[in-house]
Amino acid sequence: MKHNHAGQSRAAVAFLATGIVLLLATGLLGPSAAQPPLPGGPSWLPPYRFAADPSAGLVTALLLGSALSGALGLGLAMLALRAGWAPDPRRLTAAGIAAAVAAVLVPPMGSADHLVYAAYGRLAATGGDPYRDTATDLAAAGDPVGRAVEAPWQDTPSVYGPVATAEQWLAAKLGGDSTHTIVFVLTLLGAAAFVATGLLLQRAVGADRQARARIALLWMLNPLLLFVGVNAGHLDALAVAIAVAALVAVRRSPLLAGVLVGLACAAKVSLGLYVLALAWALRHRLKDLAVMLGAGLAVGAAAYLPLGTQAFEQMRENSKMVSLAMPLRLAVKPLESALDHDDARTLIGLIGWVALALVAWLLAPVVARAAARGPVADPALRDAAGAAALLTLAWVLTAPYSLPWYDLAVWAPFALLGASAADWLLLARTTLLVCAYVPGRAVPLPDGVDSLARTLRGTVGPYAGLALLFGALRLGQRARRDAAAGRDG
Repeated sequence: MKHNHAGQSRAAVAFLATGIVLLLATGLLGPSAAQPPLPGGPSWLPPYRFAADPSAGLVTALLLGSALSGALGLGLAMLALRAGWAPDPRRLTAAGIAAAVAAVLVPPMGSADHLVYAAYGRLAATGGDPYRDTATDLAAAGDPVGRAVEAPWQDTPSVYGPVATAEQWLAAKLGGDSTHTIVFVLTLLGAAAFVATGLLLQRAVGADRQARARIALLWMLNPLLLFVGVNAGHLDALAVAIAVAALVAVRRSPLLAGVLVGLACAAKVSLGLYVLALAWALRHRLKDLAVMLGAGLAVGAAAYLPLGTQAFEQMRENSKMVSLAMPLRLAVKPLESALDHDDARTLIGLIGWVALALVAWLLAPVVARAAARGPVADPALRDAAGAAALLTLAWVLTAPYSLPWYDLAVWAPFALLGASAADWLLLARTTLLVCAYVPGRAVPLPDGVDSLARTLRGTVGPYAGLALLFGALRLGQRARRDAAAGRDG
């Protein structure tokens, strides 16, 4: 057995390390088509970078190389684990923590979202309202944090929940009028949440050496997640950390699970899928189910009520958006030629929900078997993790609007399951979306890079996403056929 996985495990480690090194090297090059400038200081405070003025082609090639190398390493690691590889989880975890720290020592890349997060925090810290005011309002008042925000976010109020706004307010309080410092605090908090998630997941599987190693590889040493979940500074790391804490808490306290999942939804409303997962886990314990739902509702109401309806206005606008790289993008032109814009977008949204339900129903036996074969002993946590993995995977495959960092919500519960074919669907989806969204900034690009980015995002993305969707449907159909025939696939 050792002979079978030895080569795979060495190659896996080498490719994972290469993916992480390429990511860090790209960050060190300084502002580029992938990395917006971070005005302010002090210069001794991370993140650090040179001023190499790298070309858009170079940073695109490096980030694509990081993503593809990382994906190959993850695939080889999953194969080696299935073949019996059982590396020391403590060493992998230590390496993962070091990689997360390193990812915040270089500037965020892949989008300019962190700049508008800083502006929302600055608005909240200076008496503004991030659900009504925008970065343009800050800039008009001469605020340097507002001036740093890039297209297309200058005139967009916050779509995030009050917990996310609280994190942004804290970073702005600590960072003052320095975009550099505010962003560093935000990425540092995100890295801490990312590491805490990994440690929580490992605690959930107890002393199982191989299960802890799987978590370390799929979460903490995952170059794709280190890029979009840690370095890029998206708030998903914090929201998912709270949601995972809710999953783990359900073993002993439905009340605490409800409080935590309410907070997670108050950071990012899409984590309401975790509410459904917890409800499924408690479906036979009606009193505990009522306690969990009541606590979550109370926390959510307490968080949102002071903000009024304006907190939901931008959310309603965003519900009409369709990502370039998602399969439903292919339906936009035909439907908008037959219907008006709003009706077409409403119909696309309904199609997305129906597709989510269908994919979840078909894949349920696949994920249920993975959960049953997994290392989690507690039945409530096992059911909650399985349901969260199923619902979030179906969501990212079918949603009209989805971005690569949304996948953090999927990888976390998947790490608690046993190996299954669904792992490959997730790996392919995340790799596809990460590649489709580099270099990331909404800035003019050289013709070659622009053509590549448009092709990856606008053509490869939706058609490859459609292929993944059909793959999920075939996998689910086969699993249900095998179950009906009495075979355990």
